[in-house]
Amino acid sequence: MHYIDSKGKYFTKKLLIEANNAAIREDRNRQLNEGYLDSLPDDKVYPILRSFDEHNRGEIRVQISFDEKGTRGFLDLTKNRYNLLPTAILKKDGTVELESEESINARRLYPEGREYTEKVSRKMIRESNFRTKILSAYDNQCAMCEEDDISILVAAHINPAHLCSDDTVNNGICLCKNHDKLYEDGSICVKPNGEIFIQNEKTKLENDKIRLPKNKCDHPSPECLSKRLELSMKLGD
Repeated sequence: MHYIDSKGKYFTKKLLIEANNAAIREDRNRQLNEGYLDSLPDDKVYPILRSFDEHNRGEIRVQISFDEKGTRGFLDLTKNRYNLLPTAILKKDGTVELESEESINARRLYPEGREYTEKVSRKMIRESNFRTKILSAYDNQCAMCEEDDISILVAAHINPAHLCSDDTVNNGICLCKNHDKLYEDGSICVKPNGEIFIQNEKTKLENDKIRLPKNKCDHPSPECLSKRLELSMKLGD
């Protein structure tokens, strides 16, 4: 068992299902397939490979390993739920010590089986006109496809918003919701020269380069694209 997350956090199947049910109740962006979770072995644990602080809003996004084949998934949960997860300890002899069920249950806020909902404040910390600037620069069209329905277009930060305070047009790209999700989780990557390559073989894309704004002053920053590429490559490891 290999723990990449610095805190050594992990899920049991029971805790994973509870956290996913909470994500569904709380309408969080990243949820897991309930049927898939039900099919997982009961006697295994599921380590968190990486955790990301989502925009400093009291929410954590975790990447979970499900098996030795490399099957992974993302789940959003509150920092409180994340902090209550069990922690694995790597011993000097290379073995891993897991927490006992008694220890895990002792930290529960409520008795097992009692569901609760946590609300997270999502206060705006970005420029309010960022979306307007980005969509205008890209003529209200996704940079990766022909989608031009404004209602499903997203002003995506290239260098993620929670890692910087750059709300300039050069740190943004107009994407449809579908391609925004794939770009966010690292399935689709963009090189500093605008070329697209795909890390997830199941993902299909017709274009091999993003469509750039007509105004060169609005082109995405190669430096921002380079930083995002580095992050995307880590997500695909």
